[in-house]
Amino acid sequence: MIPVVVIVLALAQAVVPLPTIEVTEPKDVAAVNALNDAMAGLSEKVTACVTGGRPAEACRCSYPQELASLRAKYEGLMKQRPEWKDQLLSYRSINKEGRNISGTLVLQNLRRQLETLRCV
Repeated sequence: MIPVVVIVLALAQAVVPLPTIEVTEPKDVAAVNALNDAMAGLSEKVTACVTGGRPAEACRCSYPQELASLRAKYEGLMKQRPEWKDQLLSYRSINKEGRNISGTLVLQNLRRQLETLRCV
């Protein structure tokens, strides 16, 4: 039997939120936007594929160019800012319509998804 103290400590460690990194440098904002755009593009295609009736597992691997682009943009950001690995990013930019937009990106979740997604 596991002592209650161990369970409480495990739970306390699990709820520590990631600190948020405010992305402000123009080249960093551009890299984060490019990564976000790559994620959105792949997500849109996968969603349409699943909506069309195909299994999600098959749809995730149906767009190798988009997936390769997403991986490349993630790796590029990690080379540019290795200290951001597994961090929570907050960013602001202006979209194509000239509106201010803000967003967050959880790099830990993205890394895990890219690591577990194996297409053959």
